[in-house]
Amino acid sequence: MSRVIIRQFSQTGIHLRPGYSTVHPVHHLVKVKKANLKPGLSELLIPNDDITSVKYRPTEIDQDRLYEHYRHTLKPDLMLNLYKHDSETIPANTKQSWGVDSPYKLYRPLKKPLGSIRTRASIKPVTDRNIPEITGVTVHSFNKKALVEPWLDITTRLQVATITNVKPKQLFAKTNLVQWKLRKGKPVGGKVDLVGRDMNQFLTTLVELVLPRIRTFKGIKSTSGDKKGNITFGLDNEDIQFFPEIEAFQDLYPNMNGLHVTIKTSASNDEEARTLLSAYGFPFT
Repeated sequence: MSRVIIRQFSQTGIHLRPGYSTVHPVHHLVKVKKANLKPGLSELLIPNDDITSVKYRPTEIDQDRLYEHYRHTLKPDLMLNLYKHDSETIPANTKQSWGVDSPYKLYRPLKKPLGSIRTRASIKPVTDRNIPEITGVTVHSFNKKALVEPWLDITTRLQVATITNVKPKQLFAKTNLVQWKLRKGKPVGGKVDLVGRDMNQFLTTLVELVLPRIRTFKGIKSTSGDKKGNITFGLDNEDIQFFPEIEAFQDLYPNMNGLHVTIKTSASNDEEARTLLSAYGFPFT
């Protein structure tokens, strides 16, 4: 049984690098009809997450410190702070019809929300069943220099993979823009969606090791939310060097590139999301 190494601060940089190839395979995957296998190969029908399977790989060998902190400390505190007696659901601020009193109003586009351009979902009162929590983190990196030198796109995705421990998804340009030398279909960067243990490890590294060392960082702007409980902020190329996975191996990257971090929460509005992230240690201005 092979052992899967989980990222920890006490490990060396060699063990922190995700092991995969950035070059796409040239062979084709062969589909096997497992229903037609011989009885001697019946062990291949066992799911991979079963301990008796030959492909079983343990993924959790220790406790998640950030998850345990949220479960035993932050969750009761958020319930005490956000709960309001006799609170009611605030209806959604969505687009509405112009009415049916005139035939000219039947096929008109829906009206925009009153006093706002963006639509908003219903805000439900916080109870013990819908306490806000972080559901995922999206890390996006766009390298402008890769438009001129395509090989720099590989280093951009390697940088994201080294920081997040997840293989990034290749991003391509969707439109043509002459000023930026942007051409539709050209690779421009990478993106990863973090959940579970990788997400908590990234947040721990960000709060405890990276943000405190950035002298120009005064906090996340209070206007960075999308009114749906998601908070977005950016890190410059000079801030990336404070990640422990990058700090000792800066010579391996031809150019450092910034990141856009989007923290997705289950909160109904930005106020609850900021309260949740403040409990994790993120400062706001």
